[in-house]
Amino acid sequence: MTISEIKKLRIRQLLLLNATLLFFLTASYILQILIDITYSQMFILLGMATLIQSIVGWVKRNSAKSILPVIEQIAIYEKEKMGNEWSKQRTVGSIWTLLVSSILFFNAYFHSDSGEFLNIEPMFLFFLTIGILVMINISMVIHTRKVDGAQSPADFTWYTRSSNVRAIIFGAYYAILICVFILSLV
Repeated sequence: MTISEIKKLRIRQLLLLNATLLFFLTASYILQILIDITYSQMFILLGMATLIQSIVGWVKRNSAKSILPVIEQIAIYEKEKMGNEWSKQRTVGSIWTLLVSSILFFNAYFHSDSGEFLNIEPMFLFFLTIGILVMINISMVIHTRKVDGAQSPADFTWYTRSSNVRAIIFGAYYAILICVFILSLV
């Protein structure tokens, strides 16, 4: 692949990721307005979605196949470029998704007695969406620069570990921001 082809693929990947995220966040907000859903039901739905994503990721961890051609082309390119670290990163990603799914199911269990209906403030959802988009885009830019700038699979030694540490730091930072924002609303 030429550099310009890779650039076009990366732009399409970023646009697809952002559009998908915005679609699902908007759809969930509209559904929350239209349908009375409890916190427990929401956590169960999110837990099932992430569990399915984890299982599919685990089954497909060594495959670059995708129903979306852009994602498949990027996966083939990254698999070729990263070597063994690509499979390692996919496996660890599936484990993280399984962990998130478990946390969501635990939250569903802890909220099962409350019967409290979900009611998310639009301003909170707006800032949550902006925060998620910023975090995901920063992570994507860091990842693409590393992959696209690498000369050989040897450049990816310890890459999965360092990207997971970076994700944990970003996640903790984002959780702190959300807590500060929630406290400022109260």
